[in-house]
Amino acid sequence: MPTEPQAVPITILLTGVTGFVGKVVLEELVRRRAESTVQFDRILVLIRPLRGWHNDVRVITCDLMKPGCGLNAASKEELASKVTHIIHCAGCVSFDSPIDVLLAENVAASLNILQLAQSCSNLRRLEQLATLPKSALEVLAELHEGKKDADQIRRETGHPNDYTLAKCLAEHFMVQNKGATPLTIVRPSIISASWQYPFPGWIDSFAALAGPISAFALGGLKVLHGDPSAILDVVPVDKVAECLIREAFCSGPTYVNHEMAPTKFVHCVSTTKHGPSTWDIVYDTVMYFSQPENIVLYKPTGWYVGTDNRRFRFYEFVFQYLPLKMAELAALLMLDWDRAAKAKKMLMRLRQIDTHFRYFVEHTYEYRCDVEVLPADFDKRMYMEITLQGMRQNLLLPLLARENPREAAAHHHCDRETSG
Repeated sequence: MPTEPQAVPITILLTGVTGFVGKVVLEELVRRRAESTVQFDRILVLIRPLRGWHNDVRVITCDLMKPGCGLNAASKEELASKVTHIIHCAGCVSFDSPIDVLLAENVAASLNILQLAQSCSNLRRLEQLATLPKSALEVLAELHEGKKDADQIRRETGHPNDYTLAKCLAEHFMVQNKGATPLTIVRPSIISASWQYPFPGWIDSFAALAGPISAFALGGLKVLHGDPSAILDVVPVDKVAECLIREAFCSGPTYVNHEMAPTKFVHCVSTTKHGPSTWDIVYDTVMYFSQPENIVLYKPTGWYVGTDNRRFRFYEFVFQYLPLKMAELAALLMLDWDRAAKAKKMLMRLRQIDTHFRYFVEHTYEYRCDVEVLPADFDKRMYMEITLQGMRQNLLLPLLARENPREAAAHHHCDRETSG
């Protein structure tokens, strides 16, 4: 039976605060506490120690992939007695990572957090950020024992890549092993730049949609195999953080640990009403970064967006493969090994983008919306512009500064003149 909340000071345990979503969740919690819209005593953060944290945030050394989260006895005892809410945002989001890394950082870490949650006597809610017809334990055993590889299991389960497979396994393990732990699983769609907080357009990760947009913006990606009319469900990162916090402190029955509480699933999606089409994304990206004041490296072009395999292969070969291959060969002839390696790496990266994202841009996926994440007057074209501005400022120009400082200095000078 649900019980009334006990008069225990609210202490939030937060993981993944060095990641894209976790940073925004932490900022949102601290901001809302200052505005008195959320009340809590303290946030405990499981990462490596850093200097300069606010007094409301305390860092605890850990390793989520180790048993017991790598915590010492004193930390375990403190967390078990004080923690009331856990928001688990940590995980590996790279599509390119080996399956063993994805399993360790997404599955093993989640199970270790679950075990930690089960030791917390005052726990009110554990939240897992997620993205099989078989038992998860059976699938994991087949992977570890070498009976099947990741490709076979992906084909059987319908997962497009190892990342979604690992996140699904983590989710199933959490549900199967939660026992009496009050568990909420939040499933966001494609997470992108912030809409409002910490400021419009904030983004610090090339993951998800930022990958292909960046490749188009830099002038490397010129073709995309996908349905131009397919609608992508894109949700701002600050709305995901808002959803996580709302669900952690949601009103209604509060289940104290050791009482059976149902698992709650929340879909944090924008729906097709607010999502951009594949064509909108490519067109807006090319147009924005083609403006003289917005060009980052080269003026972008989009030669083909569609599902016709013959046309796609032709345009890819002529406008994408040949230029990069010729650049690689020319660099080799001039004994410029670094330039040759960069051209080869770029070609591989562009093909990886096609492989990883084809699944998401060839079909429109309708997701069930539990609560309205975005307001009715949300302007998706304005959000797209905010996203492109944020990516240029927060991702692409810093990348250019690392790779080509002289070119970056020229851009900085132009930006100052434009703003002046």
